[in-house]
Amino acid sequence: MPISTKLTRSLGITHPLIQGGMHYVGYAPLVAAVGNAGGIGCITALTQPTPEALQKEIRTCKALTKKPFGVNLTLLPALQPPNYEAFAQVVEDEMASGQLRMIETAGHFKGLEPFVKKFKAAGAFVIHKCVTIRHAKSAEKIGVDMISMDGFDCAGHPGEADIGNWVLFAKAARELKIPFVASGGCADGKQLAAAIAMGAEGMNMGTRFMATTEAPIHHNIKQALVDADEHSTTLIMRSMRNTERAFKNKAAMQVVEIEKENPGDFSKIAHIVRGDNYRRAFQETGDIEEGVWSAGTVMGLIDSIVTCQELCDNIVAEAEEVIKGRLSSSVTFVSDDDEGSKAPPKITPYWLLQYTYTDNVLEKRVPHRPEHLGLAGKFKSEGKLVMGGALGDLTGATVIFRSKEDAEEFVSQDPYVKNGIVTGYEVKEWSVV
Repeated sequence: MPISTKLTRSLGITHPLIQGGMHYVGYAPLVAAVGNAGGIGCITALTQPTPEALQKEIRTCKALTKKPFGVNLTLLPALQPPNYEAFAQVVEDEMASGQLRMIETAGHFKGLEPFVKKFKAAGAFVIHKCVTIRHAKSAEKIGVDMISMDGFDCAGHPGEADIGNWVLFAKAARELKIPFVASGGCADGKQLAAAIAMGAEGMNMGTRFMATTEAPIHHNIKQALVDADEHSTTLIMRSMRNTERAFKNKAAMQVVEIEKENPGDFSKIAHIVRGDNYRRAFQETGDIEEGVWSAGTVMGLIDSIVTCQELCDNIVAEAEEVIKGRLSSSVTFVSDDDEGSKAPPKITPYWLLQYTYTDNVLEKRVPHRPEHLGLAGKFKSEGKLVMGGALGDLTGATVIFRSKEDAEEFVSQDPYVKNGIVTGYEVKEWSVV
């Protein structure tokens, strides 16, 4: 059953998941894949070299999906600022069809208000990224529809206040008059359930969407995210009060050392942090040590490269299970009369299906994968399948079902079983207190 929030209802999407703007990642193929998976993705406007190129990218996205999508427009300090007005005009023009309906803004407030008014007048749903409650309240005053509260865990620019999500989300729920989504360090269903419990209307993810099949970046970068952990980032440009959380590679650590010797002097690091190094590593060489590129501590939760459909479905299924299972079963209502005779905890039985895969599964499963995923989707929509997925090393898979009969029915219809991709399986009871 889909999770319905103010985010999903406002944008007409299935899952409360946003793929936020990311330089040299937020292109049409990824954005369309996220939309087709039930979430909503953002094309990164300023990754495009010109307003005309942005218009072409938006139209490419429209050709790849009929689902809603968004554009990210970030206003940041620059030696040669882009023509923001021209980029904004393209966005406004392309909103006429109604498919481009969300604008994610970020950056400085000095020039933000005219753009918010422009986008709102054209019918956009505007979400602004903020790293403090003070900034969120300022955005609220100028009329944005929703806040993306970006905690210190995030990739890219976490601001200078260093406020973590645990406090930031709780305070946003207390003090903001408009809704917000959780951002920074988000990757799985437990976090989505926690975010909703803390008052958020969904999650905004960046780094986690980089490690997907459809992300248009070099495979080496994706694999680096899988191989890394929560300790694999560093903070640069702190001395310039323009802090960025980046992947801890040779280039980033070189910047850290130069800053120690030349605090506040951007000219000393400009040749290392320039955007073309970033672009070349992502789009051409795949050299993870080249350039300074954004990544979040959420790498500690990334253990595989999956499709956007698998990622979104797994996150929502896990969140549903936490909300309906763990959270609801954790609350016990006891009357005064029952105080002396509390019943034992209720045991909810589920059934675990464990597959063993053949060798070379990546190649052998290709012709049967659409039918396999379709079968899983059907069982999930019917409430028979709770959650599951392939093991990280692709030696097998684990899937949780509501009943033994459901698991056995799935096995009898699964093309992976019929075509020898599955070499063995076991169905066994799995109980959660």
